[in-house]
Amino acid sequence: MDFPIYTIDTAPEASKAALAQAKATFGFIPNLEGIFAQAPSLLKGSMALWDLFEATSFTPIEQQVIYLTANYEHECHYCMAAHSGLAKMIGMTADDIHALRNGIPLSDRKLQALRQFTQRMIQARGWVEDSEIEAFLRAGYTQQQVLEVILGIAIKIMHNYTNHIARTPLDKPFQPYVWSKPTVRV
Repeated sequence: MDFPIYTIDTAPEASKAALAQAKATFGFIPNLEGIFAQAPSLLKGSMALWDLFEATSFTPIEQQVIYLTANYEHECHYCMAAHSGLAKMIGMTADDIHALRNGIPLSDRKLQALRQFTQRMIQARGWVEDSEIEAFLRAGYTQQQVLEVILGIAIKIMHNYTNHIARTPLDKPFQPYVWSKPTVRV
């Protein structure tokens, strides 16, 4: 099914200001936000949660670990490409980006614990064992961050699921990061 990609001119009135904000943030309106515009509440909610997640106790690198892990687990080609570019922009190492794109462990013990906990939360649909939470806490994270991981996953569910049903075309700035989930883990 085709979902229209709205511009500021063609979007429902209730989405125009949010699309203008997206354009100011990214320098263009990402196709995902253009699709979200059909449902103004989804567009505004996604942007609000994105802003709230940026204000969590996670560093920008840790935020991208959560996002990239969710994108990998949900097999979201669009978001994996977009967040690979964003991760590079904020200074994540090429090795870490490669590991997250290929489902292999990160070399940094703490970041790997974050990746593993996020992965388990998604795979278990939140029904993680106490021992998994305790391992996350032993790695240097807090109970607050256990809950903040849920916020990051919630954002990616909105993004990833929309991209799945809309088959969102990849924006030109994200083309260098095109991605397909590896068939065999390295």
